[in-house]
Amino acid sequence: MTSLSLRRLFLCGVLWADLTATATAAEFKPASFFAQHCTECHDAETKKGNLDLTSLRPDFAEAENFARWVKVHDRIESGEMPPPKKARPKPTEVQAVTKSLTATLVAAEKARLANGPRTGVRRLTRAEYESTVRDLFAMPGIRLQDFLPADGSAHGFDKNSDALDISHVNLAKYVEAADHTLNVAIATQPEAPKAETVRLSLAGTYAGDLMLMQGDAVLLRDKKHDPVVPPAGVYAHVGMGQHEQLGLFSRMSSVGVFRHEDESWNPYYQHFAALYPGRYKVRASFWSMTWDQGKILPARGVEAARLSIVQFNENGRGGGHPSSVLGYYAAPSIDSQVHNLDVWLNFKESFGFNTASLAPVVLYRVGTWGQKDRTMGFTGPCIVNDWVEVEGPLHDVWPPRSHRLLFGEMPLTEFKAAEQKNIRPPTRKPLRQEIIGAKNRPEPLAGVWTPQSTQPLVDADRLLASFLPKAFRRPVESSVRKEYVAKVEERLKAGDCFETAMRCAYRAALCAPDFLYLVENGAASKADDDTLAARLSYFLWNSMPDDILLALAAKGALLHELVNSQLIQTC
Repeated sequence: MTSLSLRRLFLCGVLWADLTATATAAEFKPASFFAQHCTECHDAETKKGNLDLTSLRPDFAEAENFARWVKVHDRIESGEMPPPKKARPKPTEVQAVTKSLTATLVAAEKARLANGPRTGVRRLTRAEYESTVRDLFAMPGIRLQDFLPADGSAHGFDKNSDALDISHVNLAKYVEAADHTLNVAIATQPEAPKAETVRLSLAGTYAGDLMLMQGDAVLLRDKKHDPVVPPAGVYAHVGMGQHEQLGLFSRMSSVGVFRHEDESWNPYYQHFAALYPGRYKVRASFWSMTWDQGKILPARGVEAARLSIVQFNENGRGGGHPSSVLGYYAAPSIDSQVHNLDVWLNFKESFGFNTASLAPVVLYRVGTWGQKDRTMGFTGPCIVNDWVEVEGPLHDVWPPRSHRLLFGEMPLTEFKAAEQKNIRPPTRKPLRQEIIGAKNRPEPLAGVWTPQSTQPLVDADRLLASFLPKAFRRPVESSVRKEYVAKVEERLKAGDCFETAMRCAYRAALCAPDFLYLVENGAASKADDDTLAARLSYFLWNSMPDDILLALAAKGALLHELVNSQLIQTC
């Protein structure tokens, strides 16, 4: 590190001068100062502190030499050298030599900084990586952060390059994340999955039925008690299995809930789990009331119901499923209010429910816990969910934009193994509903459908020429693109089909430093437009540049727009 005075010169950005900028510096000869006060201990023979001033070259562009000269400057300025037992140089001599070294070192530092970026190269954080993939592939809800190890922090910041190191563990996880991204992005059937509408109720699920049996919820119909399952009183209902077999919970009745979510109880809609990642329209009906020992009265005010996206583990059994809040929705007194949502669901995701505005209460009685007479002995607020309706998956184009990013307008055709005996088909995992209790099922699909090419290397070069600049957020030289085309050629020669060979190249690109790192082009004071676009976008929204920034950068007009504040007005 430099001394305080030298650091101040660097940080303040003063106008630097060379060694002859002042009369004092021009008249002073550093060599004579070193010969008189330093070389007795720091020559080729003595070499104390492993420093030989007689052979120390004034090459300030070389990093090691520069660091040695900084150390020499700091030791002289602090008075540490020459040592106290030696004859002390005059203050004017010390001032002159340090001033000369300061001017020279600062000029060298300025020249070095002028030829490179000011900021350190760093990789994307987990959040930036996920946001970048989402925007690049037009898959706004794909979850990738869970694939990656947690990021560190340094100097109080989680975007400091010192904290964002990389190891073989990171790389292995990036490969997993890239494979998952491509699995979701690539279309595997010639027509879009048919959109279906499913209406869900908390009744009929394990958590919902348990609430109804024990007294933490009540079954309602037309804003009254559902006579089929009356509210629990002194005794809980028994025989939940028999109730379910009789279909008492599958009448799509409304469910009024008194209990707040806690560590042992997390209600969710178990009868639906998404099979096809994509956009879904969701409608949910909520209202609230005051329950007075069996009487339905107006609510104390508008209550708040919460919906979450639940990520089922394995087959959905047990609990502890990760979830993320989707939103909080008004539940007005007595009158139902329908809320409309547009959400992205991933494979094996559904919805969770919570009475967000209610205080935690437990109505079932276990020993001394709970409410006397359960539901019929309770007076307090209640949030009612009539139903949740899910429609999807929804696609405005097919193949989806994520697939078109990778394969353009190439059609999906059936892979016929008998006609391509020496070529391996793409790997397909049969789609099935893995969540126990979920009733939606995948569409039957015959055959293996994939983009195929009669000129694979020509098409590979064309597709990569379009994809790589978008993924790397800057123009890509033809020599770099040819390296990825070579990967495609290698896999084709090994017997892979066109889709698999292209996947290999795309996976390599998504794990490459050009994608994982914020790479800056140009000097610090004169960065190119692509660098400025990336700096701005990752500062403002933690993701890649949007279409506005990319268009301005392509025209070389971004800096001009920034200076004239037009970009800010546009955004």
